[in-house]
Amino acid sequence: MSIKVTKVTKAKLSLKEKLDFFPAVASIVIAYIYALLTGLRRTERQAKSLSLHLGYAVFRKATTRLTTTQMQYILPPSHKIYEQHSKKTGRLPESVELGDGALGHWVGDRNADNVLVWFHGGGFGLPANMGYFKFYAQLLRDLKASGKSVAVFSLTYTLAPIAVYPTQLRQAVNCLRYILSQPNRDPSTVFLGGDSAGGNLVGGVLSHLAHPHAEIDSLPLHSNLGGAVMIAPWTLLEKNFPGIEIYHGGDIITTAVAGPWSAAYIGAGKRDYYTDLSTAPADWFTTFPVNSVLITAGGNEIMLPLIQDFAAKFKEGFENVELFVGYRECHVAPIYHLELGNTTKTEQGKKVEAVLAELMV
Repeated sequence: MSIKVTKVTKAKLSLKEKLDFFPAVASIVIAYIYALLTGLRRTERQAKSLSLHLGYAVFRKATTRLTTTQMQYILPPSHKIYEQHSKKTGRLPESVELGDGALGHWVGDRNADNVLVWFHGGGFGLPANMGYFKFYAQLLRDLKASGKSVAVFSLTYTLAPIAVYPTQLRQAVNCLRYILSQPNRDPSTVFLGGDSAGGNLVGGVLSHLAHPHAEIDSLPLHSNLGGAVMIAPWTLLEKNFPGIEIYHGGDIITTAVAGPWSAAYIGAGKRDYYTDLSTAPADWFTTFPVNSVLITAGGNEIMLPLIQDFAAKFKEGFENVELFVGYRECHVAPIYHLELGNTTKTEQGKKVEAVLAELMV
């Protein structure tokens, strides 16, 4: 079923933001040139290849220099990227209106034995890029080679600050609710996945299943979900990270985005265990209705210490948790590398495939 989206709400640009585009683009070009001149000799704390090094530098500068609304203005919305991918692969787009402004997009056969529900990242303010749909296609191809029948259901949630928390969490819960409402779909054949802000939503949905959010309808399960994957989950929405040594040159983001992205998502609300799972006590995780959880991170990403701390606390309350770190990889490398046109499979990507192949029926 293909649906036509006639109107997409975007945050409005101020006059200042409109006038700022030219100097912003100029600064990004300068950052690219600087990275080109200095990137021929790289250390282990930087990208493995020059092309990746340049891609990291451009994204790092763009996300630091441009506001969330500026990025939304120039980037195609998630559902348009999905339609482009469907056209390139010769498949009819199959999208579903989930209510509350959310859309779900099928990649692969919706009647497959297993469904991987994916929540994309981007600080809650950026749409899914083509790298996501290449990542889904790669997963489906390789899992099929392992004898697994899988489909991906990708959520398009309302971006911040157009909507704020808990809207995106409610949309993620209702996305899972829709999948579980399909005929003969047992929770054990449903898997959650997400990266960065999407990893935050994975944690938020698992939290809601175990501890229903006061503003979101509960979703009782008769058995555990098959598993969950959290790639570089953003589970601590702090603005500053004192006492942590951070080197930005090997990643695609900087600490400068933490404040604006967090503020856009939270709005006038308050942070809690659903937004900041890193602050939850260990026993919060004990009743999560999922068989197994994989957390991955890049060895060069700025969030690595925070992810390591989060995984350790998670494991205190929930035994079946594994942390995997990809050597010399950036934040959400399995997806962003594909967006840059680098098809060499990342260590994190290999690990995600191996774990899913083991868990799926």
